[in-house]
Amino acid sequence: MTKKPTAHYRPMLAEAWRLTWERKSLWVFGIFAALISTGGVVDVVVRSFKNVQQCGSLLARLMDSSFVGYATASSYLEQLQLLGQSRAMGIITLATLVGVLLVVMATLSQGALILGLKAKKTTSLSALKKASATHFWPLLVLAILNKLMTAIATMLMTLPLFLFYLQSTQQTATLFFVLILLFIPLLTAVNIVYMFALTDVVDGNRHPLDAIATGWKLFARQWLATLEYGLLLFLLVAGAGLVLIGLLLLFTVPYALIFTTTLLTGSFTFFLVANTIFGLCLVGFILAFGGAAVTFQYSAWHQFYLRGLHRTHGKKIFSKILRLAHR
Repeated sequence: MTKKPTAHYRPMLAEAWRLTWERKSLWVFGIFAALISTGGVVDVVVRSFKNVQQCGSLLARLMDSSFVGYATASSYLEQLQLLGQSRAMGIITLATLVGVLLVVMATLSQGALILGLKAKKTTSLSALKKASATHFWPLLVLAILNKLMTAIATMLMTLPLFLFYLQSTQQTATLFFVLILLFIPLLTAVNIVYMFALTDVVDGNRHPLDAIATGWKLFARQWLATLEYGLLLFLLVAGAGLVLIGLLLLFTVPYALIFTTTLLTGSFTFFLVANTIFGLCLVGFILAFGGAAVTFQYSAWHQFYLRGLHRTHGKKIFSKILRLAHR
């Protein structure tokens, strides 16, 4: 007799929120981890669609001249020449170093975030960062593979736009529609497996390839539940974002009063201090929300990973749709 599937979303999300709220220091790692992955899978698909639209616009601009990309490439080269060779090399070198530093910090933050969520009690940030260093290369390899797969999928989606620009035909439109149908589930599956794999690297101390295999097995067994879970996380974070926007709008009321007061006093010092304080509060508020949202999503996927690999609970079907279908 087939066992009825059991829904675990509510306790998993409740535990994820409890850890997120109790361990607020992890929000710092959440801010940097967002540079590589926010932990959301639906928003990755949405951003990828925006990238496809941007690539389509770029292709149109590149085709404006007789030689593909000539006008655009020439404009960039002229800007670099205006700076001078030494300044241009200095800017490129500095930008490269900053980019490498951010990638290192983001990768370490991913590992530290999972370690902090895995720990039985709150651990210092320095200890988590030091422990995360042992997983740096596996996490970096996973991040590169994930970005590579996302880039390939985006390029495949952009190709029909390029062909459509050259020659508008029904076959090109049909190809674009078919690729859309493949693009959405492919990107979703890639990012879900990625979240499971990076969790497995840190939590299980696994090799990247072994972690990918574990992530794929978990996704294959609970694929419908992971899609439901990813969509639920997206809606929760989006709803929280709307609440944040509402709070920011309320935040403008006292700011407008103080701003008017500073203008009436005519004091530049008062004006500068007031705007600096409000600006710092605004930036801090937004960063705190971003760090909390990323931490919550990492925590939520970590809870799904633990429940999915559990010897007893992991054998059950999590999907809400399947649970309703068995009634």
